[in-house]
Amino acid sequence: MNALRTAFLAVTTILALVATPAAPAHASATFPFAAPSGDNCRYAAAKGSLTWGYSTTAPIRPTSVDIRGRLVDHPLPDEWGFLCRDDRFYAVTTFTAYAGSSILRAEVLADNEVADITITIRPTATAAGISRLTVQVCRHPLPVTRPPAPGYCGPPQHYAPVVYDPPSN
Repeated sequence: MNALRTAFLAVTTILALVATPAAPAHASATFPFAAPSGDNCRYAAAKGSLTWGYSTTAPIRPTSVDIRGRLVDHPLPDEWGFLCRDDRFYAVTTFTAYAGSSILRAEVLADNEVADITITIRPTATAAGISRLTVQVCRHPLPVTRPPAPGYCGPPQHYAPVVYDPPSN
């Protein structure tokens, strides 16, 4: 009777393990990013990491990008050793993602400070994956206005996911 009970428990345990659906895997890949403001004094720069999130069904596509990092705009308060004076400009880092015909943007601003970057960009249409992301740091004169007063920008930095599986026709 004990052996029969043990065998029954073993069989039901095996059936439960086989019948339990596996949790969906969420694939991701993380890479560094960096973008300067483009001026000789190196007043501003953004750097951090891009974590590309991928769909779990075919065709495999990047469905999101998590952006983590910092935007530094100099001079910082009590920063001795920075060779350039306060130019009364602030920094804006723009993240532009391209997903099919959609263009998604997010910004982080800093004025003589270190600003944390914590952004997730996700297209609303599930059919289109993110094909690329552009990061650019610009500086504009104070005060902060919308749209910003003309300033200058560093070169755009372009990033693409490791795998982009375009739809088949």
